[in-house]
Amino acid sequence: MSTDCYKQIYLQYAPMLIRFAEKFVSSFFAEDIVHDVFLKLWDKQIFILPDNEIKNILYASVRNACIDHLRHINLEQKLSDQRALQLKLDELEFLETSENLFMRKDMIEYIMKIVNDLPDKKREIFRMSYIEGLKAAEIAEKLNLSVRTVENQLYRILLILRKKLSSSFIYLFLYF
Repeated sequence: MSTDCYKQIYLQYAPMLIRFAEKFVSSFFAEDIVHDVFLKLWDKQIFILPDNEIKNILYASVRNACIDHLRHINLEQKLSDQRALQLKLDELEFLETSENLFMRKDMIEYIMKIVNDLPDKKREIFRMSYIEGLKAAEIAEKLNLSVRTVENQLYRILLILRKKLSSSFIYLFLYF
């Protein structure tokens, strides 16, 4: 593979991948994780694949690297706040099991319908986190809540989504 082709793919996907990784790890580590993913995939010749496959592989690789990083932090530092870490890991693993379904427009619309049925405060926290991309501390500051309250609400929202979406996944697998 030529260096120009590699550079083009890097410039196309790296900014999106860094923003994706920043949802789960600090921006300092997010950039390193994305760089490491590109370096690891350099020799694997994935860049000759079609664009949609490259994108899927890159996002999956960054997601897995974020999971590894979070687990490494957990082992090294024995974080005092296990719930925040678990929330991030749960979200990443949830994305891993359902990433193909989330790509479909009808599933996204269904998720938004569930979100719109949430109580006002939960809906607002969801919107700020997942649509606006704000971190728990930023949401807490804007809504005059504690960070712990925001994290708990995000965790509960994920539980609601999982519960309501699990039956939908079965339906989709049977009829599509």
